[in-house]
Amino acid sequence: MNMTLWPVHAFVDGLAATGVRQVVASPGSRNTPLLMAFAEHPQIELLSHLDERSAAYFALGLAKGGGRPVALVCTSGTAAANYYPAIVEAYMSRVPLIAITADRPPQLREVGANQAIRQLGMFGDHVKWFYELPIPDGTVQCARHAQAMAVRGATLAASSPAGPVHLNYPFVEPLVPPRRDEVPELVNLAPPATQMGPSGSFAGSRFKRLQEALASAQRPLVVFGPERDANLAKAVVAFAERTGLPILADIISPVAGSSQAVQHYDAILQAAPDVMAPPDLVLRFGAEPTSKALASWLVKSRARVFVCDETPLYRDALGIASDVIAGGVEFGLSHLIATLTTSAQAYMAAWRHADDLARRFIERFCADHWFEGAAVRATVAALHSGERLFIGNSRPIRDADALVRPQSGVIVDGNRGASGIDGLTSTAFGEALASGQSTVLCIGDVSFYHDTNGLLAAKRFGVPLVIVLIHNDGGGIFQHLSQASRPDTLHHFTTPHGLEFQHIIEAFGGRHVEVEGVQALMQAVRKGIHDAELTVVQATFANEASTHVYKRLFAELRHELERGMAQ
Repeated sequence: MNMTLWPVHAFVDGLAATGVRQVVASPGSRNTPLLMAFAEHPQIELLSHLDERSAAYFALGLAKGGGRPVALVCTSGTAAANYYPAIVEAYMSRVPLIAITADRPPQLREVGANQAIRQLGMFGDHVKWFYELPIPDGTVQCARHAQAMAVRGATLAASSPAGPVHLNYPFVEPLVPPRRDEVPELVNLAPPATQMGPSGSFAGSRFKRLQEALASAQRPLVVFGPERDANLAKAVVAFAERTGLPILADIISPVAGSSQAVQHYDAILQAAPDVMAPPDLVLRFGAEPTSKALASWLVKSRARVFVCDETPLYRDALGIASDVIAGGVEFGLSHLIATLTTSAQAYMAAWRHADDLARRFIERFCADHWFEGAAVRATVAALHSGERLFIGNSRPIRDADALVRPQSGVIVDGNRGASGIDGLTSTAFGEALASGQSTVLCIGDVSFYHDTNGLLAAKRFGVPLVIVLIHNDGGGIFQHLSQASRPDTLHHFTTPHGLEFQHIIEAFGGRHVEVEGVQALMQAVRKGIHDAELTVVQATFANEASTHVYKRLFAELRHELERGMAQ
């Protein structure tokens, strides 16, 4: 028996939770963990078919006749290749199949190992989605991930238009997993309850669980990550305002300026997460928030979490979703507004009090200290309604999320899909040209270095852009991360470069201005917007000195919050 293989039971639970009731399997050795887990599940009917090609077509018929997703399981090698004809038919006929191919681990690939072929993406464009799961390692984190990917695969297979998906699952020997009743962790590892419907549709029963959960919750809140869907944002704001739920909204979120939004939640949770009672219910919208403090707080809260998305491609990187609503979210929220009452007023009042304490302290602190965070605050404060702010990754986005919120009507964006530091300048130029609005980019020096070629857009396309360059001669964020515990290697992360950018900026036809202090920076930003040309406003800081300022900021904020919340 291999105890590290117990996550396969969680994987099977995920399939069962999304409506899979029949699994067609073919004999083999590498798929042993899956066969045994499926055979022991009380809701799964395991049907053994000797030939993989026939098995796949048999599963196709089951899915067509039964109207629900059917899973296929085979061993590694050419066994999986025999699924291809039926996969093509399922794709063209829009039939929900879940092809689960067992595989050798990566260390046995490309070295001549028996039955190790190139299975990754082997069905090409004839599946809606492909994913390779990690090798089971016996951890709860691994089990939650396997479960989530099973839910994702089955949900995508059934979503419109229906079709096949491919999950490749590598295993290491020994291949016999523990029995289901020998895994105590499964008791507390319930898969998310998934409610799915086509986008724009709504069935009242799909929101019944959410309605019941909200009616009984004492500390419900909304978490809204980066999101571009303005209609969804309006629906969430209307819902929160009607029900009194606080909103913890990412800086790159159209709901950040809502009356229900807690402006400084990230700073509060960084400084003193224990001063706020944890939520008992969370409604999640949009992508994963920037705030790591929020992520840690949510994981520890053990709250019931509803992840709401208009598609089955919902985001749940923390693996804490208890319920998933895929499709019909806007209409569903509108329905709940008319029927729901909550008891969130006391929780909202507590957040407002903490937010007010944090706002007043941060204003005083940033007025007395000139550091990167104060420069980001000044950049945001300089913008007027109808203007755009594009925030760079690494330190700028985190400072903006923790320390400031823009005026109403200021549009905020950033590249938070993959959160890279490359191409930020060019993206900001593109947005400025497409929108026709005055745009300010706030960026760190390493990110700026990565896309100096992007400055050509100012001349070539006639695009004015104001760039606030936060220059600390390297990746200052690493001074605040675990890498700082090793000063002997820290320079490999902070990468001090010693570059001065003035001549580069001027070569591209831009104007370079160095400033110090809040008022000087704000004035330079306003002048750059007025002149409608490429202007780079540089604020320079010393990496090590800034680290001490941030530590002092959050230590003093903690004291302020503890004292103020106790009164």
